[in-house]
Amino acid sequence: MSRIEVQGIGKSFGSVRALDTVSFSIAENQITGLLGRNGAGKSTLMRILAGWTFPDQGSARVGGQEVTPGESPDLYLMSEMDLYPDGMNPLKAFRYGRRLYKDFDEAYARRLAEKFRLPLKTNINRLSTGYRSIFKIIMALSVNTPVVMFDVK
Repeated sequence: MSRIEVQGIGKSFGSVRALDTVSFSIAENQITGLLGRNGAGKSTLMRILAGWTFPDQGSARVGGQEVTPGESPDLYLMSEMDLYPDGMNPLKAFRYGRRLYKDFDEAYARRLAEKFRLPLKTNINRLSTGYRSIFKIIMALSVNTPVVMFDVK
């Protein structure tokens, strides 16, 4: 069984065609990379798989389940986009992660944060670029979903 299945995904932003009938599958227990130039549609495809963006055509399944708007519990996307509300600090985000992902390991996240000296009470939007990256990686490592995707520059 494939962990990720994409069939005929297409997505446009106005007159720009970001994805044009993309199809592929990725089996379980695989590490896969998406390579391409800027603007090739890599981030758009990952946002579709995470349920953050919706395709104009086609379908995507993660863990055998159709990706639905705003919900993909078997998949975590670590993105360059900052999606945390103003005032959210890492401690609050760890608690929030526990509510969103049933297997989120808050104790592990705290241990990693301590190891990397992440300022836990500082607003995430005010962390340095390096600490923000550390925070995002800690979240991705602690979420314990079957699929973790990293969308990095």
